[in-house]
Amino acid sequence: MERLNAMASYLETALAPDGIAAVNVVIADTPETMGVMLRNGKVDLFSETPFISLDLIEDGLAEPLLREWKKGVAEYHTVIIARRDGTVRSLADLPGRKFAFEDIGSTSGYLLPRAALEAANLSLRKLDNPRSAAPDGQVGYSFANGEINVVAWVNRGLADAGAISNIDWESTENAPERLKGTLTIIHETQPVIRSLMMVRRGLDPDVKQRLASVLSLMHETPDGAAALNQYFSVSRYDSLDGDAAGGMEAARVAWRQSKGWTE
Repeated sequence: MERLNAMASYLETALAPDGIAAVNVVIADTPETMGVMLRNGKVDLFSETPFISLDLIEDGLAEPLLREWKKGVAEYHTVIIARRDGTVRSLADLPGRKFAFEDIGSTSGYLLPRAALEAANLSLRKLDNPRSAAPDGQVGYSFANGEINVVAWVNRGLADAGAISNIDWESTENAPERLKGTLTIIHETQPVIRSLMMVRRGLDPDVKQRLASVLSLMHETPDGAAALNQYFSVSRYDSLDGDAAGGMEAARVAWRQSKGWTE
């Protein structure tokens, strides 16, 4: 709430001359709840990851407004890692091996890497537990439930390969040097947009345009920069063209791939 209120307070002041009396904070605890709130007109503006954003766009409930530089990062990608002294050197080596994803809701730790594996014509099967044997000719996978767990599983041989974001790979917290030194990157996905500022579909076009203008300029003022920092360490917002459009399209390709998955 503190983070959301920082953004709401700034927008309320910035939009007051436009006749907007208040900017209120509401919380949706699931994507489904967000969908209901959008449908009922209870949410006008929100930040979201690309895959959930694309679900809401497909449902006709929301539209992308701007690219969000969350924690100073506009795009990120997945790195697939394996033991440096092992025999897995590429995706082609994965049939009959075990793979560690992060968790089922992770863009970089599940959605992107699974799309990459399936694009390489690999067949995946969820294991009963991480110590089960991988099925012949298929990639047996489990969820490690944490970036550092993925790194540790591959380091210990509990998984033959695993997936984390390039940001986590560079983090000494999520990929400590004592573990990272035994590992190597065998594949990297295309970069995708990291986060989006979205609006409710059907929002007044003048309000939408004004929001885009205010948000795009926030980082240029001390008060705006402070509010952005408090709001999930966002450094700035920019338009969805150029490399941002490319990052959005890469996310859309992986999102389409995910539509055929079942657990």
